[in-house]
Amino acid sequence: MTVKTIQNGRLVVALSALFLSLAGCGASSDQPELGQVSGTIMLDGKPLSGVAVVFQPDSGRPARGLTDTEGKYELTYIRETLGTKIGHNRVEIAPDEEGENPAESDGDVDGPTVQKPVKSGKPVIPARYNTRSELEADVKPGENTFDFALES
Repeated sequence: MTVKTIQNGRLVVALSALFLSLAGCGASSDQPELGQVSGTIMLDGKPLSGVAVVFQPDSGRPARGLTDTEGKYELTYIRETLGTKIGHNRVEIAPDEEGENPAESDGDVDGPTVQKPVKSGKPVIPARYNTRSELEADVKPGENTFDFALES
């Protein structure tokens, strides 16, 4: 064997080891464990269409979904990744357009909410379901169904 053949062999071995070690790097992720979440949102017995459903975990990124015409939703964690972080989540349900929640506080944090008329045709959703949400969900690994029956 010549010196050049030995050097080429060492180079092939070194590059192979490098590529094999890099192949494992892409498998790890800093994404938390997620549970798949879907359900139905009803207001006064009728499906709520076109509203945002947000699950906010105690720490970390929230997940969001929109209801269809039957009030059904499915949460998306990020981009094409479905689900939300496992554990306790505060749930907010509000009209899809940010800043256009018709239920606004009268300034008294513990007092009643004042509902203003809706000009855009968006549903009136009481603040206790959105800005001051009392809704919670405990998300488990796997499939989760959370249906919410809201009352005006």
